[in-house]
Amino acid sequence: MEDLKLVGLKSHDCHVLMQQLLPVAIRGILPKNVREVITRLCIFFNSICQKVIEPNTLNDLENEAVIILCQLEMYFPPSFFDIMVHLIVHLVREIKICGPVFLRWMYPVERYMKILKGYVKNPYRPEASIIERYIAEEAIEFCTEYLSDVEVIGIPKSRHEGRNEGKGTRGVKVVRKDQHEVLQAHFYILNNTNDVIPYIDSHKSLLKSTNPRANEKWLLIEHNKTFMKWFKEKISQEDCDVEHLKWLARGPNFDVITWTGYDINMLSFYTKVEDDKSTMQNSGVTLEAKSMHFSSSKDNNPIMASISYYGVIEEIWEVDYIKFRVPVFKCKWVDINTRVHVDELGFTLVDLKKVSYKEDPFIMAYQAKQVFYVNDPSNKRWSIVLQGKVKHDGHDHDESTLNLIDTPSLLRRIPPTNDEVDNDEVHATRNDHNEGIWENILTLPQ
Repeated sequence: MEDLKLVGLKSHDCHVLMQQLLPVAIRGILPKNVREVITRLCIFFNSICQKVIEPNTLNDLENEAVIILCQLEMYFPPSFFDIMVHLIVHLVREIKICGPVFLRWMYPVERYMKILKGYVKNPYRPEASIIERYIAEEAIEFCTEYLSDVEVIGIPKSRHEGRNEGKGTRGVKVVRKDQHEVLQAHFYILNNTNDVIPYIDSHKSLLKSTNPRANEKWLLIEHNKTFMKWFKEKISQEDCDVEHLKWLARGPNFDVITWTGYDINMLSFYTKVEDDKSTMQNSGVTLEAKSMHFSSSKDNNPIMASISYYGVIEEIWEVDYIKFRVPVFKCKWVDINTRVHVDELGFTLVDLKKVSYKEDPFIMAYQAKQVFYVNDPSNKRWSIVLQGKVKHDGHDHDESTLNLIDTPSLLRRIPPTNDEVDNDEVHATRNDHNEGIWENILTLPQ
């Protein structure tokens, strides 16, 4: 702290600081123009380091690199610029030619070099030690191929391996819950079960035919009130052969299994109370939901729209239907109408103290996507939303799951260029450069 320097950081540490933390840390300091250009640089590096890159955005990113370098020249002295700063302008072109950055950077090689250094037991003969240990490891791996129930040497497995279906991890209890709350969770489960969707459509059509003059909002409210009872009677009358639907129609047990920690979709989730005991944050969730929006109580033309909701996990339940259990998260949701907004730099800001949607607090556990909330240094009332892990496994997912890449956030947006320059904040200007000609020095085979 005396020298105001960060020491002992590896290049990967610097990337994490630059891509995730630096844009947040400088929000309350530095002149506006300087702060914005540093933020644009952080957004740029985060965009090109993604594991999935949309090719149509590469030209925009290439233009963005040029603009960032020009603005850096305006606000920083000439001593700041060296060959490393200049190389920024070539990074996007390398992606066009060679593919995503994460397949070509040195981090995997550096990690493997650490493994090879660990093979050295005789400092006087390091090469021989590495070769001998490497050969021994190859021989052991070859033998393990012919042995059952033996873990092979190699990349360690994630502790989430095999937990895609969901598994409670801590704080299990069986609690008698209020009937109204359990029925809220039950109604949400029905609305998000594929086999029940045809019955939902049938019930809405029935209400509409029996009440032709009713508007859409009244029909929706009436559907929410009467569907569970109608669904139970419908299944009993049809003598349904689907065992799953029979147990859903009978309704849940009011003794609910609760957890304080739950692993699902290769992620760990905690309740807010459990989070407060930990040094890590695992209670932030987001959900993109399609809902019907009304301008007034008499609106006959509502709009279906997808909106991102942000909240924290209050409780983790496994709703018991005797033959099976359904995990759900009970959350406190932020009011998206007044307490969520995206600023001019692309930060998604939420006010976690303004809670809404208390009559609809539940989501299916598999729908939850993890986010993290960081206090805004420029305004303590707001929290900044940062993304959690984004999985790109190539498998098809249910339509109700959210792809975080499409969530409005700092990490997916490039702020607009500010053409106005405050002369008092310009540290160095240059007029000795002209636009050059860009020649393609690489000839690709036909």
